[in-house]
Amino acid sequence: MGIPGSANPMLFGGAAAYQINQSLRFNSADSAYLNRTPASAGNRKTWTWSGWVKNSKQEAFPNQKALFGVKDDSDNHFRILFLGANGTLQINQTVSGSNTTSLITAQVFRDFSAWWHICLAVDTSQSTASDRFKLYVNGTQVTAFTTATYQAQGTDTWVSSAEAHYISRHTSATRITSTAI
Repeated sequence: MGIPGSANPMLFGGAAAYQINQSLRFNSADSAYLNRTPASAGNRKTWTWSGWVKNSKQEAFPNQKALFGVKDDSDNHFRILFLGANGTLQINQTVSGSNTTSLITAQVFRDFSAWWHICLAVDTSQSTASDRFKLYVNGTQVTAFTTATYQAQGTDTWVSSAEAHYISRHTSATRITSTAI
């Protein structure tokens, strides 16, 4: 097994055949995360986030497991996370304390042995609201949401801003225990 919270590759069962090179594991008991603050803003309307993730245990509400977050501020942020006890996936952008985007999947992610490839394609210039945020899990587009609020056409997201970008951290969220990106 690799060292939790380190940049060592994950090893499963100690066998080299199960080693995942260039992967990271974040232990929820640690405070490990990755962060980067771009020197200047990029394209905040069109971008893609993609990663292989594993939800390794169920947390009691209100615990959340952050996959990705931007801006360390509870009133202004973007985040992708697993929600507490129900095991759904949430994409959320908040501006001045108001949700401009809120997507919560109807699909649950409670198979703690499974890895998922999650891809979020964003293009806020699209005229159809549901085309502005397209979520894919294992190559299949997710279209069933219990909550689906999309931000206004042509507006900026926090992603690609000159704000702090995090993997495995968000202000109000706990860390995900295993992730490979």
